[in-house]
Amino acid sequence: MKPLVTLSIVWVLAGITPRAWAQSPSAAQPSQPPDRPSNTLSLAGIWKFQLDPFQTGISSNGVQFLPRMAEEITLPGSTDQAAKGYRSQSMSSLRLTRLFEYKGAAWYEKEIRVPDSWQGKTIRLFLERAHWETAIWINDHPIGKRQSLSVPHIYDLTPWIVPGQKNIIRIRVDNNMIYNIEYSHAASAETQTDWNGIIGRIELQSFDKVHIGDVQVVPDLTRKGVAYRIPIVNGSKKNIKGQLRLSVDGQPPVPFLPFSGNDSLIELSGFLSLGDKLSTWDEFHPFLYRLTAVLTSTSENKAVYTDSAQTQFGMREFSADGTRFTINGRPTFIRGTVNSAEFPLTGYPDMDETAWRHIFSVCKDYGLNTMRFHSWCPPEAAFAAADQTGIYLQVENTDWRFTVGKDTAVNRYLQEEAARILTTYGNHPSFTMFCEGNELVGPSVNDFLIGLLATWKKDNRHLYTGSSGYPVVAGNQYNDFYGARPQHWKEGLNGRFNAQPLDTRYDYSGYVRRFTIPMITHEIGQWCVYPDFDQIPDYIGVLKPYNYELFRESLRQHGMADLAKRFTLASGRWQVLQKKEEIESYLRTPGMGGYHLLQLNDFPGQGTAPVGVVDDFWRPKFYSSGEEFRQFQSAQVPLLRTGSFTWTNDQEFTGDIDFANFGSGPVKDAVIEWDLQYPDGSVYAKGQMPKTTIPLGSPIHLGHIRATLKNIKKAGSLVFHLRLPGTVCHNQWELWVYPKSLPPVDTTGLTIAHEWTEAVKASLRHGAKVLLLADTTQIRSGAVGVFSGISWNTVWSGMPPDLLGILCDPAHPALASFPTSFHTSWQWWDIVRHSKPMELDGTPMEFRPLVQMIPDWNSNKKLGLLFEARVGKGRLLVSSIDLRANLETRPVAAQLLYSLEKYMTSDAFQPAGILVESQIDTLFKKGDRP
Repeated sequence: MKPLVTLSIVWVLAGITPRAWAQSPSAAQPSQPPDRPSNTLSLAGIWKFQLDPFQTGISSNGVQFLPRMAEEITLPGSTDQAAKGYRSQSMSSLRLTRLFEYKGAAWYEKEIRVPDSWQGKTIRLFLERAHWETAIWINDHPIGKRQSLSVPHIYDLTPWIVPGQKNIIRIRVDNNMIYNIEYSHAASAETQTDWNGIIGRIELQSFDKVHIGDVQVVPDLTRKGVAYRIPIVNGSKKNIKGQLRLSVDGQPPVPFLPFSGNDSLIELSGFLSLGDKLSTWDEFHPFLYRLTAVLTSTSENKAVYTDSAQTQFGMREFSADGTRFTINGRPTFIRGTVNSAEFPLTGYPDMDETAWRHIFSVCKDYGLNTMRFHSWCPPEAAFAAADQTGIYLQVENTDWRFTVGKDTAVNRYLQEEAARILTTYGNHPSFTMFCEGNELVGPSVNDFLIGLLATWKKDNRHLYTGSSGYPVVAGNQYNDFYGARPQHWKEGLNGRFNAQPLDTRYDYSGYVRRFTIPMITHEIGQWCVYPDFDQIPDYIGVLKPYNYELFRESLRQHGMADLAKRFTLASGRWQVLQKKEEIESYLRTPGMGGYHLLQLNDFPGQGTAPVGVVDDFWRPKFYSSGEEFRQFQSAQVPLLRTGSFTWTNDQEFTGDIDFANFGSGPVKDAVIEWDLQYPDGSVYAKGQMPKTTIPLGSPIHLGHIRATLKNIKKAGSLVFHLRLPGTVCHNQWELWVYPKSLPPVDTTGLTIAHEWTEAVKASLRHGAKVLLLADTTQIRSGAVGVFSGISWNTVWSGMPPDLLGILCDPAHPALASFPTSFHTSWQWWDIVRHSKPMELDGTPMEFRPLVQMIPDWNSNKKLGLLFEARVGKGRLLVSSIDLRANLETRPVAAQLLYSLEKYMTSDAFQPAGILVESQIDTLFKKGDRP
C-alpha cells in the first residue's frame, strides 16, 4: 500500500527537536544514531591517563595545563577497575565497599589515525556512557562538553580532526556532583557507585555530509501501521536533492520519498501501513519489526551522498482503562521488580545485551513482566534485551531529591535529561512507562512535575507519572503510589502481619477507590532473609562485601557461626511465605494496577537489605526457585480467600476460590480442581468447580468450598491445592487443624511453675523436673515477640520488626505432638505474638534453644522462646510464651503446651545442655520472691 507522506509536518517529540539539541551543546546533543552500517573506528583499548583531583588541568578559559600523561588505563572501563584513586581504608556494614574511590576530574588521551577515506565526511565521537560530564579536546582545540548520566555523549569533530594523519584526542571526565540530584541511583554510593570512566561503545563514526540524523517511530494499532519522523542532516551547506526509501521486514518496499532544499535539517514524516496481518508486541509474543531507511542524494555541485539506518520497533499500545492497564486493548497487571543499579563486579551497568537478557530471563522465570529502574535510566542494551524477552520497563530520570524547586539549574538539567531519554530510547516497545524519579519532595515539586507531564505527553508512546511513591499530581496517567502494603515505613508492629493472624479475604480495594487511573503499589515485599555468607568469595570485582564479613564475624563472636546456613534457610522459607501472601493480596484486589517488588534481587546498600530471592549476581537463592514463585506470581494464578489458617476439628474449612487471569486471553472450559492433602500426599478431601470460561481480569470468582474437619483426630497440617488441569496453573496453602479438646496429661512428677523462684531452684537441686511457663512480664529482655520478618533493615528503620522468624527441629520429641516446619509458618502467629523472647547470650556458646528466634544480622543475639537444660540434679524446660491465658480460644497454644507436657512426662525428656542457676537468674527481672 502506498504510504501517506507529508513533508511539511515537523513533529516535536518530548518537547525538543534535533535542531534544539544542536543549539545547546553543553546540555544537549544528537540522539543516539539508529543502527546503521556506517564506518566506525573503535577507540577501545589502552589510553593514557591522569587524575586531576585539584582541577588544575585547565584554566578558566579552557587552556590545558596538563603535560603529557604518564599513566595508562583501559577503556571501556572505570578508574575503580584500573585501581586508580584512593585505596579504601575502611569497612562499612552499611553497603559494599569500593576498593578504590575517586571523585573529580580525570583525563584520558589517545593518539589515533583517522583513515584517508574519511576526507569530506562528517566525523563524530560516540561515548556510549560516561559518568557524568565530559569535555573534549582534539589536537589541543577545545570542542565542548556534554552532561548526561543516561544517554551517549556525542560530539561533532569534523572541523578539528584531520583524516589521513595522527590526531590527539583528550577527554576530561568529571564525576563530581555536577548537579545536586541528591540520592539518585545513577550516582549513588549505595549501589552502582559514583564511578569515573567511559563504558560501552567508544568510537569515531563517519557519515556523508548528507545523512539520516535519526529515526523516530510511533506505532498506531488502529491504523495498522507506524508513523515516522526522519530528519535529514544537510552538512553540505548547499542545495540538495534526494530520495529516501523505507522498508519493513516482511513488507514490500514503499516508493521513494523525495526531498530537497538547502536547510541544515530537512524533516520527513508520514505513515507506513503494515497491512491487515499485523503482529503485535507484548510479554507473551514480543514480535519485533525492523524499519530500514536508505538515502541517496546529490548536491548542486554534483556530489553524491548515501546513507542507511535501521531501527527496531514493536506494534503495541500500552494504555490505561480506568484503574487497569491494557496492552493492545487487553487487560494486564504489572508484576514488577525494582532495579536500583546493583552491579557488584563492575560498579556500573552492564552494557551488553547478553547480560541483560540473563537478568530479564530470571525475572520471567520468577513470573515477573516489568522492571522499574529506580531513579536511573539503563543503557541501550537493556532496552534491546527487554524488547526481545517481552519485559515492560518503567524508566526514570536521574532524580531523587528532597529539595525540588530550590535550584533552578538542577531542574533545567533534569528537564533536558528527560527529553534526551525519551528521544534516545523512545522507539523501544519495552519502554512503556516513564517518570521523573523517586519519592520527590520540595517547595515546588507539584508545579515542576505538572509542567514535565504536559511536555512529555506530546510523545504518546509511553504512559507517564510524575514521581514514584509520591507526590500524586494532576496529569498523572497512572500512579506509582506508596500505601497499599502490609508493612508501612516505621509502622513497627502495627503492620498487618504482626497485628492479626492471616486472613486472605483482605485486599486493598480502599486504595484503588481513591483514584480513577491505574495504581501500582510502590516498593512492596521488602521482607528480608538472613544473609548467605557462602556468596562472599564471589565478589571478585571492584566492590567488596565487607558488610557481609562484618555480619559473619559478629555471628561467630556470638557463638552461632554453625547456624548461619540454617538461619538463611529458615528465614528464607518464611520470607517466601510473606512475599506470597503480599503478592496474592494485590491479585485479590479488584481494579488493582500492579506492584513493584523491592526487590527480586538483594539490595547491597542503605544499611544492607537482603530482600531478594535471587542474589546480587541474579542467581536463585538455594531455598526457593522460580518454579515455586510462578505458582503465585504469574499471568494466571488461582487464589484462595479464607478467614483463617488454623482450625479445630469441630469446624468446617471454608473458602472462596478466585482466579487472576492476565494471560493472552480467556480460559475456556476451565474446571478448577481442589484437594486437601496430608503431608505424605494422601488426599483427605477433594472436589472441583463447575466448568466455566474464565475471562481476563481479577479477581474472577469461581465458587465456594466446604470440607468438614471432623475426621481429623490429632493435630496436623493439610495442604490445600488448586489446579487448572492441562495448564501449569497451580497454587497451594498450608493450614493446620487441632483437636477441639485434648486429653489430659498425667503430670504427676512434673513441677509446673510460673516464676523463677528459690523454691523452683531448690526443687531442681533435689532432681525435680520443672516446666517453667514464665510470666512474660518478668523476663529481662529487650526483644519483643515479632512475628513477621524484617522489612528492609533495622539500621534504616531503627525499630521492630527486627527478627527473622523461628528456627526449630520439628523432629525433636518436645514438638512431637505439635505440627510444625523448621521455620515460621502462619500458625506460629498466636505463639510468637504472645511471647517475650529470652536473651541467651549468657549461656554457653554451644547451648541452643529448642525454639530459637533468628536475629537481626546486625546484632546476632541468641534469642529463644523455649529451652531445656539440666540444672543441678534436675531437668528444666523454660517457655517465654504465654501458654496459660485463654487456652480455650487459642488452640495453637493449647496444642504446644500439650506437646511439651507429653514430652516432659516421657523418658525422652533428657536435656543435653547444662546451665547453672546464676545463668538463668540473668534471664529474669530482679525482685523479692519467696
